[in-house]
Amino acid sequence: MKFGRNQSPLSQATLTVAAIAMIGSIAVSVTPKAAAAEPGAITPAMTCEALGKSDLTALDSRIRSTTTTTRNGHAFCDVIGYISPATQFEALLPQDNWRGDYLQQGCGGLCGQTNVSLDDPSRTSGYQAPYAPLANGEMVVAADDQGHEAPNNGDALWAKYDLRLRAVFGYSSEHQLAQTAKALIRIFYGRKPAYSYFSGVSAGGHEALVLAQRYPEDFDGILAGAPANNWAPLTLFELWLAASNRDPQGRQILTAEKLPALHAAVMAACADDHGVISDPRACAFDPASMRCANGDDKPDCLTDDQIRVVRDEYRGPSDREAHGLFDGGEPYGSELAWSGWLVMPAADSSAPTDTYAAQIGLGYFNYMGFLHNPRGGFSPDSVPFTSAMHQQLAQLGGIYNATDPDLNAFQAHGGKIIIYHSWADQAIPPFATIDYYRAVVRQAGWPVAQSFSRLYMIPGLYHCPCGQPVDGDPATTVQFMPQLVGWVEHGEAPGALTLPVTAQTTGSHLTSLNVEPFDPRRPVPNNSGFNSNYHYIGETSDYKPGNELWCAEDSQPLTCTTR
Repeated sequence: MKFGRNQSPLSQATLTVAAIAMIGSIAVSVTPKAAAAEPGAITPAMTCEALGKSDLTALDSRIRSTTTTTRNGHAFCDVIGYISPATQFEALLPQDNWRGDYLQQGCGGLCGQTNVSLDDPSRTSGYQAPYAPLANGEMVVAADDQGHEAPNNGDALWAKYDLRLRAVFGYSSEHQLAQTAKALIRIFYGRKPAYSYFSGVSAGGHEALVLAQRYPEDFDGILAGAPANNWAPLTLFELWLAASNRDPQGRQILTAEKLPALHAAVMAACADDHGVISDPRACAFDPASMRCANGDDKPDCLTDDQIRVVRDEYRGPSDREAHGLFDGGEPYGSELAWSGWLVMPAADSSAPTDTYAAQIGLGYFNYMGFLHNPRGGFSPDSVPFTSAMHQQLAQLGGIYNATDPDLNAFQAHGGKIIIYHSWADQAIPPFATIDYYRAVVRQAGWPVAQSFSRLYMIPGLYHCPCGQPVDGDPATTVQFMPQLVGWVEHGEAPGALTLPVTAQTTGSHLTSLNVEPFDPRRPVPNNSGFNSNYHYIGETSDYKPGNELWCAEDSQPLTCTTR
């Protein structure tokens, strides 16, 4: 049975001081809390201090501290704890305005930090529209560090000697947190959450798909934004971005100074009258049209070497036999967001090795991707971009990849999932998400897939959006929580969305974008453009059921197998 938002919790009369409530196998001392609450709110059954004495050993969890804090004018019980072996988590439980729902937030990059957000449901984007029930303290919210602490979300050293930590990062952290947070809710309020939601972008989008695939009963509604779901091949792509932009001396060929002119040329060739590239696969722009006259290297043109680099970036990595090693390359329209991700200013002598793409790719290759870490390590010029390397990465890829298209168990549970991706995503090309969702539709059939899932492809938006250098061109803000909640709680399946336009560089002035649910069965544009006609070597082998690796928790040394 599910509780509605405003249904009363267990009677305070049943919860006496020093009474013992059994939550599953967890014994807790229950103390009522007398505090003013918002009208219609669900009040706690105990004090925040008493919650801190709860025993979560059965869930391999510990509470380190509980503190009453005020955020956005509302009181919360701020719970800090950890889950074995090393996952740090934080949960905020409203004390005066809870309406019954739970929201779990994903992380970004390689994570390593815990920072619950009341402003952005996905936590890590920072540029999404706020969601009022979260901001107003109406939801319990929790987040974790995916099993390790790190100075930044590009650091991978934590994984060097510990396969267990890799498995926690790869698939189990969010399931463990969901169990812990729901136990805290039942202890604190004397009831379970009415509905449970998960929202994440980028690596958080990967976590979202992991939950739908591996733990289909954990959440009623899931938002998966720009998912890094095909992790292992994605890291090969990230290293390719750097490796393809190096001259024989290791210096970058294409620099950030060339991006404004390149982007302007792409928009002139590919955008419609409103300044929108509705599908980069329909664009046939060739950077050779920007060739510098007389060999002069100027900001508004490209040298022959730079033309080669730009073509390679649009196409993506491939081996000598032209086998695509990832689902395409950089999408047309993403050029302004390349700065920092794959190219740096000309004055940066460390580029492109110091780009984010190179750093996260190298971290994966040197510390995460192989059972035995390579002696001496990899560098951008030592990674072989071959089908053999793609196959080698697949040996442990099943720990990290979330590419299983069989969501039957999630659908049978009644779950609803909204996946969204930006057409101009420079960090995780959108074509991988389209390939995955096409497999979901193929597995379930179109009518069934539409009964529980949606895919939205957003023109112009950059990664997340994470604000580099702005949200996109055209720039907009996204927030799918209202649509997800309406679908889960009221059966209102989402249709076309209207997104506000906040900035643009090209075309007539727009105030909004209309985005329809994406149908992957539609014919794919076929032209001479570099975003079309890619042939990913893993399109059949990667996106099929049963590719997950599961690591036995009670085995020493750790063994990981498919089920």
